[in-house]
Amino acid sequence: MNNMHKGLLACIFSFAVLSISCKKKIVDLVNPGSGGTAVAASYFVSPTGDDNNNGTAASTPFKTIQKAANSVLPGDVVSLMNGTYNSASINITRSGTSDKYITFKAFPGHSPKIFAINIWNALIINGSYIIIEGIELEGNNTNLTYNGAYAAYTAHAAGGPALPAYNTNGISIGGPAGESKMPHHIIIRNCKVHDFPGGGISSIQADYTTIEGNIVYNNAWYMVYAGSGISILNPFNSDGVTTYKNIVRNNIVYSNKTTIPWISLTPNRLSDGNGIIIDVNTRPYGSNTSTNPYNGRTLVENNVSYNNGGSGIHCFDAKHVDIINNTAFNNGQVVGYAEIFSNKCTDVKIINNIMYGRTGGACNSNFNNTNVTYDYNIYFNGTTSIKGTNDKVVDPQFVMLSTNPAVANFSVNMTSPAIDAGTSTIFSAKDILGVTRPKGAGVDCGAYEVK
Repeated sequence: MNNMHKGLLACIFSFAVLSISCKKKIVDLVNPGSGGTAVAASYFVSPTGDDNNNGTAASTPFKTIQKAANSVLPGDVVSLMNGTYNSASINITRSGTSDKYITFKAFPGHSPKIFAINIWNALIINGSYIIIEGIELEGNNTNLTYNGAYAAYTAHAAGGPALPAYNTNGISIGGPAGESKMPHHIIIRNCKVHDFPGGGISSIQADYTTIEGNIVYNNAWYMVYAGSGISILNPFNSDGVTTYKNIVRNNIVYSNKTTIPWISLTPNRLSDGNGIIIDVNTRPYGSNTSTNPYNGRTLVENNVSYNNGGSGIHCFDAKHVDIINNTAFNNGQVVGYAEIFSNKCTDVKIINNIMYGRTGGACNSNFNNTNVTYDYNIYFNGTTSIKGTNDKVVDPQFVMLSTNPAVANFSVNMTSPAIDAGTSTIFSAKDILGVTRPKGAGVDCGAYEVK
């Protein structure tokens, strides 16, 4: 080969290397943090699919959600297609990253349903940076009876095993001792969770849990562990942040209740069945001492919670909680708790809410609290244990007062005294429908901003 040919080949080789290098740099600019790796994958699941498929197209979906959960990497999206998924517990253990959440969601235009029967949990989340969105989960309450559940409780109290059939939970983030992998940064959004004999959506030994825009109803009826519709129990400190880390907002929660005694109580009695509960964040799970309390704040805003067996919103043995712009109606149906109940709490603000008590019931409670503030709230049709300077006892004038979800409307009429009655010192910036506050001269009380 002569020198001219050698020079030409060297030039061509140098140009090729430069071209590859430039292409890599372009890829890295388009996908920051990718290091030149492939973009996030999309997976599809259908009850008519096959787990031997590649799952990467709507025409070749997996059959089970678990197969997809075992396949995902950070940034991946799993789309669930129409149909009912009957399976064993779905356990999500893989994690995303702070900039690449793993998402499980309904395929656009589809309405997938996970139906769970005779298992402990329909969906377990023990990975971090996970989003669950737009999925319906249904338990087996309609096929169970109180007599059957009470017989199972009696057998368990006598030394027999607890039966999963009467204790199935909907979405379980983390879990009790030996089960939680201490997950963090979990978002449960726009789901429907209903008719579970156990709890609806629970977060135990987790951090940065956001539960928003869900409809949660008819849960906790038959379990022996005193569950609720939405609960956050014993969160842990994954970092040193002291601002909002757990958020429960824009949910509609109703008809959650307990009818079976809590097996751990002596004497055995009914407990909980709340719409929403922020439960024991003053100490780690299983500890009786406050050696490592939770340092983050919890925000409960813009929820509508009604006709539950326990409180509409319950706060027990907790610190650093803001309960603002919620609407609670006709709760305490089974255990007699107040509409919004703070018990053994410190540094809790209960502001801009509407509490409409059941007949003969209580609007609020101030039992064994320290530095718990009630103010700028509307109370009606129930007793009050405490009233802040700017609280009002007056009919909020709901558009349609009902416990029937088909007709109930807990927005208020244009003449309501709840309009402009809240404070702008601490309030929800948007209402349950996404309307920016304040819309009028001031912030409205309750979950809806009217004018």
